[in-house]
Amino acid sequence: MTIRIFNYPISKRLILLVIGDLLIVNGSIFLSAIIRLGFNPGCDYVKNNLLSFVLTGLAFIFTFFFTELYDIRKDFKSIGNVMTIAFATVSAFIVTTFLFYVTWYLRIGRGVFVINGVLVTFFIIGWRILYSYLLEQSMFRQNVLIIGAGWAGKSVLQEINRSKKSGMNVVGFVDDDPLKKGKFVENVPILGDRYTLNNIVSQNHVTTVVVAITHEKHADLIKALINCSWNGIDVVDMPTTYEQLTGKIPFKHINNMWMLHIAIGKPKLYSRLIKPILEEIITLILFVLLIPVMVVIAIVIKYDSRGRVFYTQERIGKDGKKFTIIKFRTMVENAESLTGAVYAADNDPRITKIGRFLRKWRLDEIPQLLNVIKSDMSLVGPRPEREVFIREFEEKIPFYTQRLLVRPGLTGWAQIKYPYASSVEQTEEKLQYDLYYIKNMSFILDFVVFLKTIRVVLFGKGK
Repeated sequence: MTIRIFNYPISKRLILLVIGDLLIVNGSIFLSAIIRLGFNPGCDYVKNNLLSFVLTGLAFIFTFFFTELYDIRKDFKSIGNVMTIAFATVSAFIVTTFLFYVTWYLRIGRGVFVINGVLVTFFIIGWRILYSYLLEQSMFRQNVLIIGAGWAGKSVLQEINRSKKSGMNVVGFVDDDPLKKGKFVENVPILGDRYTLNNIVSQNHVTTVVVAITHEKHADLIKALINCSWNGIDVVDMPTTYEQLTGKIPFKHINNMWMLHIAIGKPKLYSRLIKPILEEIITLILFVLLIPVMVVIAIVIKYDSRGRVFYTQERIGKDGKKFTIIKFRTMVENAESLTGAVYAADNDPRITKIGRFLRKWRLDEIPQLLNVIKSDMSLVGPRPEREVFIREFEEKIPFYTQRLLVRPGLTGWAQIKYPYASSVEQTEEKLQYDLYYIKNMSFILDFVVFLKTIRVVLFGKGK
């Protein structure tokens, strides 16, 4: 189902999609040069302008990623997604045009460039429609059997049903409870128990078995699962499948041993050495570039309401160490003097006019670059929380303090996948994303978060 690149799990379907895009973009480049100049002159033209065409290809791929066209759960046959593809190709065309005018020596002839833009647009739309059509064919779908028809089994079934393009077709459940046999879970039948597992797998042409059992597994079930594995059937646990479908960890279905295995097996080189050095360099560059923006924001805050420009507060960082976070003030001065420590809610009257704007576009977070420079925080990681809330959540939410295993971040996987949490239930949801990040922390995942954060800032997707 997936492979891991630099410790980051990547779906084979996503790899197929990217490779298809690269082939089309590069093929369109060659074809446009041949159409405009002829075969031999066209080939020579591409060779002589290889760097320009490589940058063109990268611009298209990054634009597709930026507009979330690599979400493999999308139906690319829909009109809305076809329009998104067209918008992305036009945007990439504009980006490369700007690039070539800024760096004149990279420029490509206008005839070749325009033809390439037209070809890429139509070919990419056609390829994406074909991709979605192929995934719906039975030969590309995998029959899935879920072991356990309880909460965990039902949860993974719901996520499979939500992910229309997952390519997974649940044929049924296996459960040892005799009262459940012959019944249905959301229109999916319970086909038998552990003793009939191998027959069920054979009769239904099952290719993947998902183990969704929270209690101790019976020895007979383990033997049957081993037999399935030896016969070429993929046997995966529920948290792994759930993680691949949603990008989050179902913390209610894991235990301390699961977390221990993750901690032991996780490579430490990137998180301990490469990530801190790389983020320090990037943060220093960003801080210098954003000084003019911070000056303008400070003036506007001062003009908008009385009080300090910056807001400081004690937060809890890695390993429970306390530090002082710094942000642009978005609320009235001394906002918690009457309410105490409470979450900011939608339409919170304490938020100032300029504060609402800064929160929407995440501009209030910019001063935290200083916290990253001081090594209190990372660019990417779980958001730092206040001690009063941590003490509350660790009593109510399992594994909540696992967030403190890594340095908190200015942005994070949970922040780009879910809005600000204002309740225990929403905090539980965000924790699942934080655990996913901690488990899969890598350069690729950090890069993904960074690009999606830029998208959030540019389009004001935050709350």
